[in-house]
Amino acid sequence: MEVVIEKGRKVLKAKDGYIIQSVTDGSILGKKLILGKKDSEIHYHEIPIEIPSEE
Repeated sequence: MEVVIEKGRKVLKAKDGYIIQSVTDGSILGKKLILGKKDSEIHYHEIPIEIPSEE
């Protein structure tokens, strides 16, 4: 996970193969999250995306 600035806003971006999940309530949030002024990346972590194998 990394914090980048896009159009003047702090954006939390997950690495390839991962999505962002809230630590506090377990909500799945997606690949990107715009952080609020008082929001911190410590409230989120990455979880792997399960990709079904093709047989």
